[in-house]
Amino acid sequence: MTFKSKILSITFFAISFIGFAQTNCATLKGCERKLCELNTKLTAAKKAGNQNQIKGVEDAISKTKKNCTTKTVNNDLDKKVKEKQQKVNEKSADLNKAIKDNESKEKIDKKKKKLDEAKADLKKALAEQKSK
Repeated sequence: MTFKSKILSITFFAISFIGFAQTNCATLKGCERKLCELNTKLTAAKKAGNQNQIKGVEDAISKTKKNCTTKTVNNDLDKKVKEKQQKVNEKSADLNKAIKDNESKEKIDKKKKKLDEAKADLKKALAEQKSK
């Protein structure tokens, strides 16, 4: 192991520990935030005793420590925003079709609620993207 990789490993472990201890990851940015969020998921999985989820999150932490850069975080956030925008578009189209087809008030209200949820998810993703 080279000196540089040792320093990087120590740095990532320190960041992971800080992230693990910190319950509010929103104040962090980039790779540190991603590691913090993964550590929060790991804690929840351990509390629930979900071995499959624990292994999955541990793998994600390992990959994040190895591969995370500002560029990968930005790409992940951009992808997340695009997915959320697509969902808003789909829910909006569903609602418009329901209105056009004169569906029942209950169905229209249900579609409005789903659209509102999708918009809230998009707003959250946009806020996360801006705080990167």
